[in-house]
Order: sequence, then C-alpha cells, then structure tokens
Amino acid sequence: MPEQEQRITELEIMLMQQESTLESLSDTLYQQQRTIQMLEQRIEKLDKRISSLHTSAVTDEANETPPPHY
Repeated sequence: MPEQEQRITELEIMLMQQESTLESLSDTLYQQQRTIQMLEQRIEKLDKRISSLHTSAVTDEANETPPPHY
C-alpha cells in the first residue's frame, strides 16, 4: 500500500475512534445531567422539609408555658 493510502487509512481509523469517544462522552454527560437534576430536586425537597420543621419548632417554643421556676 502506498504511503499516502496508509496515512489516509490511519486518519480514518483515528477519526472513527474519536467519534466513538465523543459519543461515549456525550452519553456520560447526559447521564450526569440527569443525575444532577434529580439531586437538585431532592435538595429542594429536603430544604423545604427542613424549613417546615424549623418553622414548626419555633412556633412550638413560642406557645410553651414557662417552666415553674420562673
């Protein structure tokens, strides 16, 4: 095989490998984005839950009668 044809073949092989790598990276990025979205939703729910618990704790403290030694 002449040198030029060999170089073209090598370049084509490199291109195919790069396309495969790019596709794999794209799939990985997509999965990571889905995971991040799910985690953001969970954090938001937990934040609301913590805020709700904090609010109810503060309300309970305000409604408590002082201890007998006061």
